[in-house]
Amino acid sequence: MNSVAINKIINIFLKNLTFNQTIIKNSFWLIAGKLISGILRALLVIFSARLLGTSEYGSFSLAMNFVLLFSFLPELGLTSILTRELSKTEDKKERQIIFNNIFIISLILSFISYLLIFFLGQLFLKDELAKIILPILSLMLIFDIFREFSYAIYRSELKSELQGIFHFLTNLLLFIGGLISLYLFRKAIYLSWAYLITITIGFIISNIFLIDYFKKFKLVLDYKKWIYYFNSSWPIAIANALYLLLLFIDSIILGWYFPSNIVGIYTSSVKVNEFLIIFPTGISLALLPIFSKNTLDKEKLKTTLELGLRLTYILILPIIFGGILLSENLINFIFGKEYSDSHYAFKILIPSLIATSIFMILSQLLIALNKRKELLIYEFFIFLINLIGNIILIPSLSFMGAAYMTTISNFLGLILIILITNKYLNFDIYFGIKKPFLASVLMSLIILALNKINFLLAIIVGSILYFIVLILIREELIIKIINNIITIIKFKKYDN
Repeated sequence: MNSVAINKIINIFLKNLTFNQTIIKNSFWLIAGKLISGILRALLVIFSARLLGTSEYGSFSLAMNFVLLFSFLPELGLTSILTRELSKTEDKKERQIIFNNIFIISLILSFISYLLIFFLGQLFLKDELAKIILPILSLMLIFDIFREFSYAIYRSELKSELQGIFHFLTNLLLFIGGLISLYLFRKAIYLSWAYLITITIGFIISNIFLIDYFKKFKLVLDYKKWIYYFNSSWPIAIANALYLLLLFIDSIILGWYFPSNIVGIYTSSVKVNEFLIIFPTGISLALLPIFSKNTLDKEKLKTTLELGLRLTYILILPIIFGGILLSENLINFIFGKEYSDSHYAFKILIPSLIATSIFMILSQLLIALNKRKELLIYEFFIFLINLIGNIILIPSLSFMGAAYMTTISNFLGLILIILITNKYLNFDIYFGIKKPFLASVLMSLIILALNKINFLLAIIVGSILYFIVLILIREELIIKIINNIITIIKFKKYDN
């Protein structure tokens, strides 16, 4: 392979060449950045859980979950609106105006959010250590949200490679800083300071290529634009709030009824599930700017959605099958036998990954169409079911009750968003599912046999077999990717 072929391969990952290639390229960088970063964060969670112990780690998790519960407030859905609005125009002056308005709104919201989190935490948290570290993690949240604003700009320019790189660098710093604090002090408060310092540095690094936006920043009070942005963002904000409540309210309730070590055990299974959500998150974020550019072209919207569904099934189905079969060994391998009981909750949680994945994609489509608000009443209804269910089940079933309610809620959300999206775009929710499903079943047979011999061997061989089966049964997207790679080497035209 000569330098020309190498340059062509590099261009596939760094330039926008064709429709399919652009989506796959941006999905690749978003998933790669989040995957590597997720691995680093997961490793930090593992070291934190092991070195802090169930009690102190439980207090840290309680404070972190409480802070994340309010993470919708500083941005109030505006990161998605920033991506959407910037995607619509190439005019630099107009892009600066959009940035100025949204940034000043976020500054105001951040100040309000910090005070609110602090005072509500002192009121509702019973754990004294969690109360102490809450202000540190609250400030960390603010810088993390503003880091996400830089990513929103990169996505609007279809330069997700920059988000992937900066996301990795930030989490590498967090991993190193967190590890140092754990080995030197083994205290939750020092780990919290490590989070704040490294996330702040990550915020600064992520804005290297956006200096012009800050140089030209002006304090603007264009209330008409503010109203316009809020009209679009408030449904996203409420949806994010309900999602976060669904994600974290169970651990808060669990903390009321049980000691912090039980919260720590349950959180370990949730953290693994959160790590796996990286894959659908990358796909859905890559689709939003494409959806936004083609809101008037239903055929293009359908083609984009079908590509997103196909990618989702290919990536998520084997994870679910493998996760269920390997749950006990997986939890023990990651966290240690002290957290072994967590695998029962993990088995219940992981099937909901497919519901969350498809929900994310359809949610991005509704955001692009400015129809996200139609789902809100149903999401509120789901939250009430989740809340009541947790209050009833957690006292008797402990964290198992929380796991059951999370999974039920996620599938209810999927059903409702499918019904609403079909009002604006007819599509087949099962598009592209058959071949990944068949390959996942065959993979499961190998995993069942090899898991008795060696846990890691089962994962490696099962993963390889899965993709071999996809190739043998001619899964369209996999074959197209392989053909494009061959085409590049032979210097032919890219396949759209």
